[in-house]
Amino acid sequence: MIVRCKVIPIEKKATDGSIFSKKVLLEYLQSDMYKYRIENKLMVGGITHLNRDESRTPSRIIAISDQMLLNKSITHYVTELYIQNDWMYGTIKFLDEKIMDEDSAKNIRFIKGLLLNGIYVPVSASVVAEWRGNVAVRVYDILGIDFTLEPGFQGAGVIDIKIQ
Repeated sequence: MIVRCKVIPIEKKATDGSIFSKKVLLEYLQSDMYKYRIENKLMVGGITHLNRDESRTPSRIIAISDQMLLNKSITHYVTELYIQNDWMYGTIKFLDEKIMDEDSAKNIRFIKGLLLNGIYVPVSASVVAEWRGNVAVRVYDILGIDFTLEPGFQGAGVIDIKIQ
């Protein structure tokens, strides 16, 4: 299943006050880091940002996003990000639950089930950026896009679904 989402609005405040300009997002989309993540399917996501929470990481040795591996919470990966009008959009491809372990498969089936039942759960990007006040002056990385009921940006979420 492939899902298209609105991810980050251009020049609009998030619930925490953060703002992304079109210039900063376009620079990231042209970066080697973006290309690396997309080519290697390493811009991954899951259910909520909970598995990216530093306070829940048992050790400084374990990278924050590695919690997703430990908790088997990766449900999808991002195939592309692009700018259209006043939003950055993302295309997400779900992992094949038939070849995943049962814990992972349950999470994948859960989110897919919500979406197929018309519950278009919002999304939120996990972004590493340099900030001046609340304005992102450089995006170093976008680690992934997670499903959440409390997105950082109003309107961020699934806009259409394609069944393969």
